[in-house]
Amino acid sequence: MSRNQDKIKDYIAGTGSGFIPKGIPGGFFIYYAEGNGDIVFADENIIKLYECESMEEFRNLTGNCFCGMVYPEDYDMTQGAISKQTVFGAMRHDYVRYRIRTKKGNIKYVEDFGHLVHGKDGVSYYYVYIVDIEQNEYYNTNKNSYAEAQVLEMNQEMDSVTGMWNQAHFYKVVQEKMMDTNFRRQGISVIYFDLNHFKLFNEKYGFQKGDELLYDIARLLWHSFLERMVARFSEDHFVVCTVSREVEAIVSKIHDDVSKLVPGAKLEIKAGIYKLENDCNDIGLACDHARLACRNIKTRYDIPYAFYNEDIHSKLQMQQFVLDNIDDAVERGDIKVFYQPIIRTRTNEICGYEALARWKDPEKGLISPAGFINILEEHRQIHKLDMFMVRKVCEDYAKLRDEGEMLVPVSINLSRLDFNLCNVIDEVENCRKKVNMPVNMLDIEITESALTESDAIIKNAIDQFRSLGYQVWIDDFGSGYSSLTTILDYQFDTLKLDLAFLRRYDKNPRSGKVLGFIIQAAHSMGHVTLTEGVETEEHYEFLKTIGCDKAQGYHFGKPQPMAESRKYTSFNRMTWEKY
Repeated sequence: MSRNQDKIKDYIAGTGSGFIPKGIPGGFFIYYAEGNGDIVFADENIIKLYECESMEEFRNLTGNCFCGMVYPEDYDMTQGAISKQTVFGAMRHDYVRYRIRTKKGNIKYVEDFGHLVHGKDGVSYYYVYIVDIEQNEYYNTNKNSYAEAQVLEMNQEMDSVTGMWNQAHFYKVVQEKMMDTNFRRQGISVIYFDLNHFKLFNEKYGFQKGDELLYDIARLLWHSFLERMVARFSEDHFVVCTVSREVEAIVSKIHDDVSKLVPGAKLEIKAGIYKLENDCNDIGLACDHARLACRNIKTRYDIPYAFYNEDIHSKLQMQQFVLDNIDDAVERGDIKVFYQPIIRTRTNEICGYEALARWKDPEKGLISPAGFINILEEHRQIHKLDMFMVRKVCEDYAKLRDEGEMLVPVSINLSRLDFNLCNVIDEVENCRKKVNMPVNMLDIEITESALTESDAIIKNAIDQFRSLGYQVWIDDFGSGYSSLTTILDYQFDTLKLDLAFLRRYDKNPRSGKVLGFIIQAAHSMGHVTLTEGVETEEHYEFLKTIGCDKAQGYHFGKPQPMAESRKYTSFNRMTWEKY
C-alpha cells in the first residue's frame, strides 16, 4: 500500500473529489436557524469531538439540535451573541466561544465560526466549523483572530444582553439620520419603552430569566420596526426610531405580545411617543420627550402608550421645580402650615385641627398640595415635607400656648414612605418633646390606601405610636377600593371618612345608608368617626342623625394660617373644646 493510500484512510470520503480530514480537533455541522436549531448534518469529527461512537449516539446526546450541543449554562449567552452578529448585526457570519459536555461527561472548550445562509425556499441555516481549544485560550480575551476583532469592535456598539444598539451608537446613527432631509420628510417618531416592575420579575424568576426576557423584547422590537433602529438604553428601557405611519397599532401589538412572553407573569410595557417637530434637531432631546411621555403613564393601567405634548411638558417642568427646590423651600420657610377646624357634632365646638401643607413660592405664588405632594412621594422625598410639618405644628402649638390661646389637638399627615425613609417615631417624639407639647395634642393620620395586609413596618409603627399615647387616624377611608378587612388588621383610634361619601349623598341620598352602616360598624369596633367634605348645613345635620362623631369641611372654615383661622372662627362665634 502506498503512502498516499495510507493517508487517504485518515480522511472521510466526501462528495465529488473532496475529502474531509479525520482525527482533527474540530468539525463541521449544519443546523436550522430557527427554533432550537435542529441539526441537518454533522461530520464524523463532530461525533468524535462529543466522544460518541455513532451519529445515533450523537443525536441522542444532543437531542439533535444546536441547543443540546452547547453546555446548558452557556446557551443563552451563545445564542444571544450569534443573533447579535448575524440577525441583528450587519454581518452574515459569527464568532463565539462556548463549552460543550461530551458523552463521557467531559467539559471541552470550543471556538465556533458560523455563517448564516438563506435558502431559496426561505429556510435559513447556519454552516458552522468548531475547533477544540485549550482552556487558557478559551478565557483569553485578546484579539486572536480577525473574526474576534470584528466581534469585539461590534460589542462597543451593541448592548451585551440583547444585541441591540447601545445608547451612544443609537444617538450617533439617528442623529445622522435626522440630518437627512429625505429621511426626515417621511416623519420621524421616537418611541421610549419601559417594562413595568422588571426588578420584581428578577426577584421572582432570577437574573438569567430576566436577561432572557430582555432579549425576547429586543427581538420583538427589532422585528416590529423595519428600520431596525432599536437600542437598549439601560435596564428595561428600550428606544426605537421609526418612520412608520402605523406607530400606534404597532405599539399596541407590542404591548399585547409582551404580556404573553412569560406565562403566569404579569408583564406590561409602556411607551412614550414623540413625533419629531420641525425645530427639534437633537436626538437626545427627542428621546427625553418620549421618555417623559412614557413616565407620565407609568402608573396608569388603562393605556399602553402616550404622545408627548405641552401639557406633559408643563407637568414635568413642575416636577423638576419641586424636586430642585424642596430643600430650599423648607429652609426658607416657603412651606406654610394651613389649619382646618374639626367640629364635634355633639357640642358644635372645635375639637381639633388638621395641619395641611401649602407651598408659597416667591415667583410662582401659592402652590396647592396636588402640585407637589404626589411628586415628592413618587421620588421618595416626601419625608422632607412631612417632618418639616411636624416641626412647624409643634412650634405653632408652643406659640399659641405662650400667648394663652385655647388649645386643641392637631392632626398631621404621614406618608407610608416616611416609615421607610426616616425614623418617624423618633422624629415626631423629638419635635414634640422639644417644645413640651403633650402627646394628646398631636394626632397621627395615615392614609387608608397606604395600608396593606402584609406591611409589618407600618403595623409596628402604629402600635408604637399608640403605646406612646398618640391617637392614630385612618385617613381618606372610601377614597378608593377600601376594604374593611384591611382596617381590621390595624389598631387605630379614629376612622376618617373621605369626602366622596357626601358627594355621592348629594346625588343619591340612598348612599347615606352606606355611610351610616360604616359609622355603626366603626363604633362597634370602638373607633371614633370623622367625615370630611362637609360643605352645607344639610351635610352637617345628616351626619348628626347617623351618629358621626366629628365633621370637617368648608362649612366650618377653609384651611388657613392659624392666625387667620382663629380670626374667622371667632368672628363666627365658634368656640373651642376645653382640654
